[in-house]
Amino acid sequence: MRLGAIGFLLGILALQALPELPSRAWPLALPVVLLVLAFVPRLRWSAWGAAGFLWALLLAPPLGVLPVELEGIDLQVEGWIASSPERQPRGTRFEFVVDQARHGEQPAPLAGQRLRLSWWDDAGRNAASPMEPRVGDRWDFTVRLKQPRGLLNPGGFDYERWLYAKDIVAVGSIRARPPPRRLVEAERYPLDRYRQHLAERFERHLSGHPQTAILVALTVGERGGITSWQWEVFNRTGTTHLMAISGAHIGLVAGMVFALAWMLWSWIPWLTLRWPATRAAALAALLGAGGYTLLSGLSVPSRRAFLMLAVAMIALWVQRHPVPSRILALALLAVLIVDPSAPLQVGFWLSFGAVAAILYSVVDRWRERQGFRRTVGLQLSISLALLPLLLLFFQQFPVLSPLANLIAIPWVGGTVLPLSLLAALAGMVSDALQGWLLEWAALTMDGLWQVLRWLDPMPGLLWQRPEPPLWGLTLVLPGVALLLAPRGLPGRWLGLPLCLPLLWPTVAAPAVGGFWFTLLDVGPGLAAVVRTRNHVLVYDTGPRLGVALDAGRAVLVPFLRQQGVTGVDLLIVSHADSQHTGGVRSLRELLPVARILTSAPDRIPIDGAEACRVGQRWEWDGVRFQILHPPESGFSGDNASCVLGVEGEAGRVLLPGDIEAAAGLALVATYETGLAAEVLVAPHQGNRNLSTGVFLEAVQPDYILFSTGYHNRFGYPRPETVARYQATGAMLLDTAQEGAITFRLEPGVALEPARYRRDRRRYWNLP
Repeated sequence: MRLGAIGFLLGILALQALPELPSRAWPLALPVVLLVLAFVPRLRWSAWGAAGFLWALLLAPPLGVLPVELEGIDLQVEGWIASSPERQPRGTRFEFVVDQARHGEQPAPLAGQRLRLSWWDDAGRNAASPMEPRVGDRWDFTVRLKQPRGLLNPGGFDYERWLYAKDIVAVGSIRARPPPRRLVEAERYPLDRYRQHLAERFERHLSGHPQTAILVALTVGERGGITSWQWEVFNRTGTTHLMAISGAHIGLVAGMVFALAWMLWSWIPWLTLRWPATRAAALAALLGAGGYTLLSGLSVPSRRAFLMLAVAMIALWVQRHPVPSRILALALLAVLIVDPSAPLQVGFWLSFGAVAAILYSVVDRWRERQGFRRTVGLQLSISLALLPLLLLFFQQFPVLSPLANLIAIPWVGGTVLPLSLLAALAGMVSDALQGWLLEWAALTMDGLWQVLRWLDPMPGLLWQRPEPPLWGLTLVLPGVALLLAPRGLPGRWLGLPLCLPLLWPTVAAPAVGGFWFTLLDVGPGLAAVVRTRNHVLVYDTGPRLGVALDAGRAVLVPFLRQQGVTGVDLLIVSHADSQHTGGVRSLRELLPVARILTSAPDRIPIDGAEACRVGQRWEWDGVRFQILHPPESGFSGDNASCVLGVEGEAGRVLLPGDIEAAAGLALVATYETGLAAEVLVAPHQGNRNLSTGVFLEAVQPDYILFSTGYHNRFGYPRPETVARYQATGAMLLDTAQEGAITFRLEPGVALEPARYRRDRRRYWNLP
């Protein structure tokens, strides 16, 4: 069974590694595979893998449900709000299940599909509106939709994969005209309605308390109210998993119910004669954990934990000794059968990795007299076991995570969580009792928060390393297993050299005289990175992506960390436009920046920024950099953008910011053919015909790059602009279609673009 579960998982991973889904007819072979599995032992391992592959293909959500011709136009949709609305600073966001959809009088093929909709405050509602959406209500909306498409960059969050795992086929916004209509109240999703009711009661009792959102997350699994600042503290201390319903919480509730039921059952002799107390307690624990799992909204982590617990409790019920590794394998198989897309989520790997580490470290090695010592050792074992996964997914590891969790786990499990759950139950009896319990829960959570805040500013809290190669993981995993093995095992010391590829991975870098240029996919804005052998330059930082998120935090820093970059030598902010400056603060907070140049230091409040001026030159590792524009005076606004030329032995890149025709003509007059470059970044994302024919003739690019967002509201790049650029004979590439675009300009290397969306595509990524 253990090898079978691993084979089933490998089959699913094989499917998820494909750029395109195979024919949907392949699952018809599943009965044959099951027969082979049952009757041909020699092929059992292969049959498990084939079963996983075909099962995942059978249950794979549909792709391309929204036709391209229906994107960006008004559609009428009727259906149900299917998730608790998440209040944002400027509106509300929720999932919506369509019952019927139409474009004019024609039906649209969206019936039964799940959408992710945003209802902005300026679209016919406000925070106090009587039209506040509630889960389970049936509504009629006019919406504009687009494909589930996100930014795609090395090291960045794959939003498309996240939407696909949640079965969301389109995203969009609600229009103010015609006005939305609530058709029926509380028609569906009674469990989610109750969860929303509990969250609202918590917020009413603890109005304005900073820990309210955390108590709501622990009780009903809704994490939308936790601020980005709070998440950052939890991430840096390694306690994120404790701030929402997870396996630890499900196990704690089951343990409390088991102990209470066993004790009460044992007090009544005639009950113990009819049924052993252990069996009764196992059933009670299963029911208690199941109730808490339902209260969490059946989130993926809680489902995983409940299935694992169910296997263990059923083993106690039938009075069989539960073998921990078999429990883990059965739980893994159950999770994958119920949800084959679970491996697409990072939490799947972290939760199973943590449980595997606990079982490996505890089974047949726990000693009651060494309880505290073993508890500390267990936290260290979990941290070591998760280290490869954290570096693979996030390129960082919270060093103080063992200490923070040693404090936080019993704190949350012994005070915050029981008080929060008791408060949820007390609401059925007394409103005053519920309020009193919530005040105590908030008080205890506030105490833990102060401890985490004290740990947070400690230096070296986050240990950062570049993304380890997959081949390195094949050595690291056995190495970690050896390091966690019992003392006295021969060859245990070999675990340390096997882990060296993880601790000191090789970092690729350009050859001397060459450089790598990457135009990142940041939507309608600009962010680019130039790497030489030993230096890094960042040109612009992209736009803000929301109230609490920007391209610096979401795209630029993850890319640099994935590349093994620990600091930026020079940041150039071309001009004072929010589409170029949105990520400056996040970049400086998360990585050291040695020097900053900008065309408008008086308009961009950046400490220590210097003015970029024509004539500034420097050389890094045989690569020459030159500021070509602006002069001391004569230009302002977009025309005063910092224009950067980068030249190595294999070619040249020109970054003109958002210059317009006047600045372009001035550059031609000054440099003439000295502007020639193989790669040109189009000014102003292709807004208008800002690049004159004279300017393009002087540059003579082989490639012209646009940095726009998919179906952006500005309509970039404009058709007339595209036509002018096409007339040059250059290849036109747009980050909206290609994802991040990278050129490796090195001696002896052909000048060809690496297009991240095409080269690293998975079947859930739209072409």
